[in-house]
Amino acid sequence: MAYLLQSGTFALEMVWDIMKYKSTWYFLLLLCLFALTACVKPGNYGMRDRYVVTTRSLYVRTAPSTVSEIIGTLRQGDTVVAVVSDKYWIMVRNGYATGYVSTDYLSKIEYPSTPKFLKLIERLANWQNWYFWVIAIALLFIWVIAEELVIEAKQFLKKRHDFNIKEVIVSYVTFFVVGLLSGIIYIYWKDYFIESITKGISANNFGTDIVTISIWIQLSLLAISILYDYLGSIFKTGLRFGTLLSFMDFLFGLFIFSTTFFLVIALSYYAIAFMIVFFTSRYIHVVYQNGIKHRLRK
Repeated sequence: MAYLLQSGTFALEMVWDIMKYKSTWYFLLLLCLFALTACVKPGNYGMRDRYVVTTRSLYVRTAPSTVSEIIGTLRQGDTVVAVVSDKYWIMVRNGYATGYVSTDYLSKIEYPSTPKFLKLIERLANWQNWYFWVIAIALLFIWVIAEELVIEAKQFLKKRHDFNIKEVIVSYVTFFVVGLLSGIIYIYWKDYFIESITKGISANNFGTDIVTISIWIQLSLLAISILYDYLGSIFKTGLRFGTLLSFMDFLFGLFIFSTTFFLVIALSYYAIAFMIVFFTSRYIHVVYQNGIKHRLRK
């Protein structure tokens, strides 16, 4: 109870410190966020056109012409994804090559439905509405305060139980990078993102598509970084407190991912530039605070 009261008092002190311009440069960053406009129209997320072959055999040609060279064949029931399309022909990938098929023998497949929680996120991420900016600023303030609370909690346990803590948290960086990349995928390949969370990544396995490879790499790096931090925390502090500190880092990492993803799908490239500067400054602060003998606030 005493520690909870201490944490609450510290949180209030943090807000007051920021209000007194002890963290003036944060206000400058937030001002930049306010001043920027998005380069993506709200709600305009990319969905690829997909078709199913309706004839027994369909040729894939080198050019949009019935006299061009045949480079492959599709069978009835095969699904193709349009790279570029018009009224008569669509460009598709055939392994490492690209080709064209006639739309006369294709039937368009409906876009995958967006889950309700993603629809809510899209609605809240509309930068043209005032409540987006309230949410965005609130998330960034919570980020700073929650980060300081995690640091204080670690220093409290470190002093109370006399153990070392892990200075560099790799999973923070991974959660942040995955948040950026997930936001970019959602903007340009929304259907990939939806299928990844509803059907699994195997549903996106269309040959050697770079998006599928990117999703696999992100999840693999995330799992490796979480395991690495967990083992490092156990080595530093023991099984009991190592597990506790790793759980705290995991929760804060999820918050980093959520905030980054939310801002990227709303502001696109502007958010990416802003978040890189913001995250880098905060991460340096975390590493520095974890590496010094921090004195607890009274």
